[in-house]
Amino acid sequence: MVQEAVQAVKEAEAQAEAILKEAQEQSEKLIAQAKEEAKEVQEKAAAQAKEKGAMRMQEAKETGSKLMEEAAAKAQKEADALKALAAQEEEKAVQAVTSGLI
Repeated sequence: MVQEAVQAVKEAEAQAEAILKEAQEQSEKLIAQAKEEAKEVQEKAAAQAKEKGAMRMQEAKETGSKLMEEAAAKAQKEADALKALAAQEEEKAVQAVTSGLI
């Protein structure tokens, strides 16, 4: 009877060790899986952030180009107005000089 009790204890200990070993393996597997999922989430978030950054950069370039075009058009308009004014003043000066000579 003592031998049976000892045997039962040994079997219980063996079962407990097997259960603990399986639990440890499952725990390690779950931890590895969680780490992999976290890595994938982080990579996905980084890719999305990079994409958003690229989109914002493109928008900024387009806005900058538009502003440059508008500023160039305004400057050209002002330059044309100054040229026209200068041509008028030149014509007046030529007339003044020619009427002074006559």
